[in-house]
Amino acid sequence: MNDQVEDSTAQDNDAKTILVGAGVRLEGRIDGAEHADIAGTLSGTLKSSSVNIEGNGNFNGDMSGKEITISGYVEGNISSENFLTVNQSATIKGNIEYASLQVSYGAKIQGTLRHRGSVHSYAPEQTEINSEAEQVSE
Repeated sequence: MNDQVEDSTAQDNDAKTILVGAGVRLEGRIDGAEHADIAGTLSGTLKSSSVNIEGNGNFNGDMSGKEITISGYVEGNISSENFLTVNQSATIKGNIEYASLQVSYGAKIQGTLRHRGSVHSYAPEQTEINSEAEQVSE
């Protein structure tokens, strides 16, 4: 019997996983999760390394993470450090900040998209411009 007590206390959530199941409604702040899987309704603030909003999931509030996948409904601010994937069944209303973005045909996005990081532009090399200028002046 003593072994059973030890086993039950050893089963804490070391994986730092949050699951809001279908039909469940939750309000509040989640911070520091490694994985968040939302199939129900979450209102509030969510900070997790990996976020997955299922097709029947609803999120209302501010969300941030490294890798975010959205298949359901999101209203609010989204900040993705690495990858943001918006699947065909997704509907998003709000401000989105991303480093890398993939949007499937059929997804609905209403709001502002802002690329995070630097945008590279390419210009001709300076030596090519100078050599053309020298030829024209001769």
